[in-house]
Amino acid sequence: MERLPYQSVRVNFANSDYRNVCEDFGGGFDAWPAWEALGNFLAHRPGWHFDVVKHGEPLWSLGLLGESRLNVSVEDDGSYHCYDADRDDDVTLSSVGDVESWVEPREDEARKPSRVLLGMARSDDWRILKAHLFQLYVSWSDGYFAATLPALTETGFGRTLAEAVNHAGQMLCHLFGAPIELAPQLTMLLELDVAATRRLGFVT
Repeated sequence: MERLPYQSVRVNFANSDYRNVCEDFGGGFDAWPAWEALGNFLAHRPGWHFDVVKHGEPLWSLGLLGESRLNVSVEDDGSYHCYDADRDDDVTLSSVGDVESWVEPREDEARKPSRVLLGMARSDDWRILKAHLFQLYVSWSDGYFAATLPALTETGFGRTLAEAVNHAGQMLCHLFGAPIELAPQLTMLLELDVAATRRLGFVT
C-alpha cells in the first residue's frame, strides 16, 4: 500500500505519530481531514517541519535553526491560519489550494536565514553554527552518496560518504556566508537509507 506524505512526518516527541498528535492537540477527530490535507501538502516540501509548540499547539513551520518565518496551522473550524513572521501579518484560508498560493511566493526567502539569525550565527566565531545539530538524509545510487539537508533543496554528492557530507557542510557555509573551511567543524546527524547502509556494509 502506498504511504501518504503525512505518514512520513517526524513528530518532535516520542510515541506519537502525526495523526495522533493532530487529533490530541489540534482539534480532535473533526479537524483531522484538514490536518491530513496540510500534512500531505507540506511533508515533502524542503525546509518545512512539524512541531508541537507553546502549550501543546501543533504547527507547521519553515525556517532554519529553529526559526519559524512562515507557519501554518488548522483552526477549530477546519480553516487554515497562515502567519508570515517577516511581514508580521496573517490570514485565514479555507483550502490547501489557497495555502499553496499563499506559501509559494514566500517560500524561497523563508528558506534562507533571517538577518537576525545571520547576525547570531556570525558572532563568537560561528559558535551557534558549530553547536547546532544538522540532520542529513543520505542515500546511495550509481556510485555516489547523496547527502540532503531537509531545510535546503540542494544535495551534496560524493564518491565517499565523507565527501558527500563535506559538500553538504560547504553548502551550509555558503548559505550563512561562513568560511568554507568551517564545514568539517559542523555537527551532522546522518540518517542513511537502505541503499547507503548496504553500500557501507552495515546490511547484507
